[in-house]
Amino acid sequence: MKLIYQYISRQFLFYLGVAVLFLAIVLLVGNVMKSMMNFLASGKLSLGDCFFLVVTLVPSMISYALPFGFVVATLLTMGEMSVNNEFIALKSSGISPFKIFLPILFLASCGVLLSLVINFHYAPRAISSVKNKLQNIIREDPLRFITPQKFVRDFPGYIIFVQNLDQKRLNDFHIWEFDKHERVSAYIQAKTGILEYDVQKNALVLTLLEGTIEKRLEREKIMPLIAFERFSLDLPLDNIFKEARMQKKIRHMTLGEMLTLREQSIKDHDEAKRMEVQVEMQMKSAIAFAILALVSVTIPLSIKLNRKETSINVAIALLLCLGYYFIMVVLSFLRVQPHIHPDLLLWIPNILLQTLGIGMCRRLCRY
Repeated sequence: MKLIYQYISRQFLFYLGVAVLFLAIVLLVGNVMKSMMNFLASGKLSLGDCFFLVVTLVPSMISYALPFGFVVATLLTMGEMSVNNEFIALKSSGISPFKIFLPILFLASCGVLLSLVINFHYAPRAISSVKNKLQNIIREDPLRFITPQKFVRDFPGYIIFVQNLDQKRLNDFHIWEFDKHERVSAYIQAKTGILEYDVQKNALVLTLLEGTIEKRLEREKIMPLIAFERFSLDLPLDNIFKEARMQKKIRHMTLGEMLTLREQSIKDHDEAKRMEVQVEMQMKSAIAFAILALVSVTIPLSIKLNRKETSINVAIALLLCLGYYFIMVVLSFLRVQPHIHPDLLLWIPNILLQTLGIGMCRRLCRY
């Protein structure tokens, strides 16, 4: 049996590694294209900064890729054994199907533990590292946001134009401020300007020197020019680098931070916050244990399908995982109704999958 276990485990781990690596790369590329490519192209992020952020995000991507990887590996491993009649040969020699499944179930259990550690520790820490890196980039060189002789539209409600840069000074500075109807409400012109990063506000503080302000009122009325020697303006970064916001989201917290927040919400009698924390904790736990539940269903399913084509098995794995994630997302919306215990309802898909998997495996063992 030792040789059989080694054969199954070696084959399973190979497919698992390839599947997890493939999906993690796809998710990373998608994340880069979505949030970093524009900043890389405009010079706000250097290639080295972008590479560091991508590598740092790997643990958070792996947490999503693990369930998919285990399902694909199970389908391919057991599918090949079924197509090559290895499964029938082992059963004919008197080996119980449960013993054949044992290496995969053991590896799936290890995957649950690994997923728990990643979900509650490494993934949140990776996201925090990305936030800190983005803040350091902004703090060290806020002038990355300003390109001379180009209209800068990165800051909602403002258009900025600078003639040239002299070290850390912006020369011949122009800024147009817009109202909620996207009409120009003010025009500011200054001889020079200084741009600095404020950590507390998570904003770029623009200090203008020797300039004028022209305000436009309703009905196209224009106020007289206001001259100033020094004028400060805050340019919030929340809509530019969303990852750099100071307030940490619950889903980006470690287990210790969640437990602390939960205790504080109990002391403050904040039932909504307490339930929000519990829902996030239970969701991360349920997704980790979903590996074992999905594998228990996939083992008999792969033998029944009797296919070893990679594309078909990947498609089946995607359907299973996407269906599971869709149900979990729908159930998570119930967090606004704490009286029905949405944190416990999140375990329903796992229980149903595990029950179905056990029933299918028992039926397979009878024949």
